[in-house]
Amino acid sequence: MAKKTTKPASDVTRFTAYSVREFERNGETERDWMRIGVAFPHEDGKGFNLSLHAIPVDGKVVVRLFEPKDESPQE
Repeated sequence: MAKKTTKPASDVTRFTAYSVREFERNGETERDWMRIGVAFPHEDGKGFNLSLHAIPVDGKVVVRLFEPKDESPQE
């Protein structure tokens, strides 16, 4: 039996799942990105675990690599 190893939380690749709604405002097409869940890749790289907190009405989910925002104070 293969021994499982776990990565530290800071090394785990994470993706954010969004529902993207397009709408018109003043003749311009705009997009509203609503975060609806997260996805984590399987260790073998052949799939993902997707955990959704909402399901988009149109059924489309956009998954993007998680990029933390820099929370340091601006001078």
